Parts: sequence; C-alpha cells; structure tokens
Amino acid sequence: MNLRHLLLAPWLGLSVSAPAQYNSPESVEHDPVGDRYFVSNLGDGTIKQRDQAGVVTPFASVSPDPYGLEILGDTLYACSGGRVKGYRLTDGTQVFDLNTGGGFLNGITTDGHYLYVTDFSGQKVFRVEPSTASFITWVASTGGTPNGIVYEPVNDVLLVAYWGPGAIVRGYDRSTASITGSVSTDVGSIDGITIECHGLVVISSWSPNRISRFEWGILSPLFEDLMVPNLNQPADIDFDTVHDRICIPSGGNDQVILFDLADCATAVHGTPVSEGFSVSLTADGRSLWFQGLPTDVTTYRVLDTTGRLLGVGRPQASVALPAGTGVIIVQVDGLGARRLVVP
Repeated sequence: MNLRHLLLAPWLGLSVSAPAQYNSPESVEHDPVGDRYFVSNLGDGTIKQRDQAGVVTPFASVSPDPYGLEILGDTLYACSGGRVKGYRLTDGTQVFDLNTGGGFLNGITTDGHYLYVTDFSGQKVFRVEPSTASFITWVASTGGTPNGIVYEPVNDVLLVAYWGPGAIVRGYDRSTASITGSVSTDVGSIDGITIECHGLVVISSWSPNRISRFEWGILSPLFEDLMVPNLNQPADIDFDTVHDRICIPSGGNDQVILFDLADCATAVHGTPVSEGFSVSLTADGRSLWFQGLPTDVTTYRVLDTTGRLLGVGRPQASVALPAGTGVIIVQVDGLGARRLVVP
C-alpha cells in the first residue's frame, strides 16, 4: 500500500531552540517516559537534556565526544569513539562501557533487546547485548560508509543510511543480517534516519540540507522534501511519538529543531504481512483483540514506531494494552505485524 496520498500538504509546526544552548549538536533522542530530549554535543563532549518548556540542563559528560544516542530500558546509550557507553536515565551516572574495537561508532538503534551500532570508518555494524556486555560483528562489510541506523518493526529489518554522494538506504534482515533491499535516494550524505507515525522512513541529508521521507518496501518510492527551515548539517534525528515531531540536531548552527507533523492524525494500518489474523482494539480501548490466530502461536510483541518494546506475552483472545496513546506496532511471531492507532 502506498501511503503517499495521505501526506499531501500537511500542516506543520516548528520549534527551534536558542543557539547558545548547544555546542555542535549531533544526536537527539526523545525519552517518552520523562518526556524530554537528550542531545549529544560534539563541541564540549556533553549530553544535555531539554524539557518540554525548553529548559536545557546538563546530563552527562562523555569522552571521546558522544555521537548517536539510544534509550533501552532505564539506560541512555551513546556512541563514543570505539565504545558504547550507558548512562542511567534517572541521574546520568555511567553504568555501561563496552569496547567494540570499532574505529568510529556513529549511529545506534535497538530492536527492544539488542543494540545495533554502525562503525563509520570500519564499514561494519555491531550487535551489542547490554545484559551481558558483549557484542558480535553483525555485518562485517557494509559496502559503503554506514551512518544512521533504525529498526523498522513492520518488516523486521534494520535500515542503514549511507554517507557520501548518491547515498542509499539499505535494509538488513534482523534475524540473518542478510540484505533485504536497497533504495537510491535523491540526496547525498545521509546522516540520520528514523520512522515517523505513518511508518514512513525519514532521513536527514547534508547535500542538500534536507529532511525527506519515503515509504520503505516499494519498488520506486517517492521522496518528499518536508521543507524544514533553518537546517545546517542536520545529523542524527529521532521521532517523538508522544508529540508527533521530528527531532533534528542542526550541528552547523548549534540548534535543535522540533518539527511537528500534524498529519499524524491520519495514520492508518500498514499493509499486513499475513491476511490470516487481525488485531483491533476492544470497545473500551484498553485491550487488544486477536482474531484468526493459529493455536501454536507463542509470542506477540507491542512496539512503538521507533521499535521500542512496550509489551510482550502469549496471544489470547484479549490482552491488556500497554499504557499510552499513539501509533503502535503489534507483531505476532511467524505471521507478521499490524499497525494500530491508540486514541
């Protein structure tokens, strides 16, 4: 299903932070529980936090300078040189430090269990197991310079954005790390990548300075320029599923831009992988209603659009819905996924 007809002429809002608050911001990560934004800064080796009132305060100091940021559980993880470091969300205390031996770790994402980290200079992707402080080389050669990375839960793939002219986005199967597809974009030097409320892929590029979005999984996707103003070297972006906004570090002018997508109210179900089952909300909106599931199905998972795990269990006719509103992805092992809008 092509979602482009849903996205014509969206009404958009824009919030720009005061320039003096940041020093070469590189990555933004939204914390949906604390409803705040973490920002890594290359100019002074810090991670700062911004609340919804716009107040910016220190969170942690990181050396070497922090690049990509990702929340998993109660920890904020940061790429730092060849290491992945973790900081407790409650107070910024460092609680994790893993040396991957990589040359320049840049982008980071999670599937709700593992962390996946791009090595910009080594042209690799590492898979990190935080609970055991271990890692494997998940992709030994990316065949180009990998920068941003994001988990796309509907197709169960990791999408890697590439740096350089004629930049591509390449998909890797989460289970096997095999290439599932590759898309040539109309931009150069993609830095960041995320998934927005419709399940569309959003990329930030330096050539030109642009935020674009497109649909993954179709033969010839169209690329929409979201016309975000004030961009200067937009880096590692994130999508705030609470407020439906793209979070953009604009490193060249020391700004963080929060770009609202008001058309998120039109988000609909994605194309199902299997027609054999359905998932819907019960009348009271508090539970998920499964229909048409085989008796041997063992596991379902509920994720937000960034791939963050919200709940897991064994499917029954009706199961309690995790707290929260917005777009969720319901995966059923071996059958596929459904996208729902929780009012």
